[in-house]
Amino acid sequence: MRSSIQDLIPYDPGLTIEQLEQKIGKKVIKLSANESLWGPSPLVIGALSKGLVELKYYPDGGGGELKKALSNLWALPVENFCLGNGADELIQMLATAFLDPADEVVIPRPTFSSYASSVTIVGGKISFIQQNELTFKLEEIASQLNPNVKMLFLCNPNNPTGTFFSHLELEKFLEIVPAQTLVVLDEAYCHYATDPNFPRSQELLKKHRNLIILRTFSKVYSLAALRIGYAVAANEIIRELEKIRQPYNVNTFAQIAAKTALQDEEYLQNIVKATVEEREWLTNELRQRGMIVLPSQANFLLVQVNNAAAVCDKLLQEGILVRNTASFDLPDWFRISLGPHQYMEKLMQSLAKVLNDF
Repeated sequence: MRSSIQDLIPYDPGLTIEQLEQKIGKKVIKLSANESLWGPSPLVIGALSKGLVELKYYPDGGGGELKKALSNLWALPVENFCLGNGADELIQMLATAFLDPADEVVIPRPTFSSYASSVTIVGGKISFIQQNELTFKLEEIASQLNPNVKMLFLCNPNNPTGTFFSHLELEKFLEIVPAQTLVVLDEAYCHYATDPNFPRSQELLKKHRNLIILRTFSKVYSLAALRIGYAVAANEIIRELEKIRQPYNVNTFAQIAAKTALQDEEYLQNIVKATVEEREWLTNELRQRGMIVLPSQANFLLVQVNNAAAVCDKLLQEGILVRNTASFDLPDWFRISLGPHQYMEKLMQSLAKVLNDF
């Protein structure tokens, strides 16, 4: 066994929805994993049906057609893209490709857990920077960097908070960060950001060759089951990732679905509009009931409530699964994925009933 993984705890996905429904004896609305509950574009469903004839063949190992589509979207050469089996695999690939044992990595927290676990697996040394106001203060983070920091992870909008930093803040930050420090900018939820100050990260890539942008098709495109994401970076960074990328790491259906999803811009904009409307509605409803809700630019809300763990358990008994954020060191909060309005109304009805019991 590698010494670096000795204290790692295997990821626990929890019970499936089917198992939960069997356990509590009723249907469950899943609002715990930040999935897009509106589902993928109808064009994707049609394309996947036609793709069934490809089952007998290995996938396109280089993802050529999808990379061409991404190249057109970003106005960058295909050499600037690497495909992954979800953003999780790309995070692990970055750690594997660029970190030696004891290399220093900075991770502000609370944030997505895959950064720390991937760094730990390869034996990297993590310096956590606690963000007590639950929003990333880039100036504060920059002040704690040193030339030995090999990699830095930033999630924007951040998971689990939904908060964000601006284009100007990121621009100033990248000017300060040592050129040898790789800045991994995870933009899994960027499509939901409506604030005009949200970073235009694409503009910063050519100037800052240490910047790596991660995107996923799991969220706004609603392809979570197919596991596909991509990295955008300077070609010298992508070359290193390609060296350690597993052959055929992205399956045929994932490539077909992702390429087709990119073609349906109207559907994407409709999903964003619906999500933002529910975000505003639910934020107002929760605040009117006296709860603290962080301002979110993502497809989820982080809510503070007394007895959060018990509230989550009681909501599940009502058929509503939300995310207890104790694993993020936020035991007094819980996270709600946004979804169609009937789900949000059911959540509020169940929450009112649960809170009356306390």
